[in-house]
Amino acid sequence: MNIVDVATAPARRAPIPDGPTVRPLLGADNGTPVGVLHVTLPAGGRLPEHDHGPSHVVLVPLQGQVQLHHDGNDHDLGPGSVTHIGIGERVSLDNPGPDPAELIVVAAPPDFAAALSA
Repeated sequence: MNIVDVATAPARRAPIPDGPTVRPLLGADNGTPVGVLHVTLPAGGRLPEHDHGPSHVVLVPLQGQVQLHHDGNDHDLGPGSVTHIGIGERVSLDNPGPDPAELIVVAAPPDFAAALSA
């Protein structure tokens, strides 16, 4: 069993303007078959189009609202919603709201999360 406190996990800021802060929580280095990240996207923040390499990804919004852009469609996500993004699917994400948005990101296998943790 692994228990991690989000508040004490090391934070990394993405090297892009208005990018997210990522806190790696669990991953291959913990012996788990999935990677788990806590992501904070600032108000007005954005993640450009990307994929997640060899990982399936599940997004679980905890706070705030985000827009997920996929295949020409926009999807509003907030607390109470869960989204699966398959291998190879390209998405972008932005926070149009006035407050930071927080999400849990689960990646399996943990390769995508491991790349952000390195």
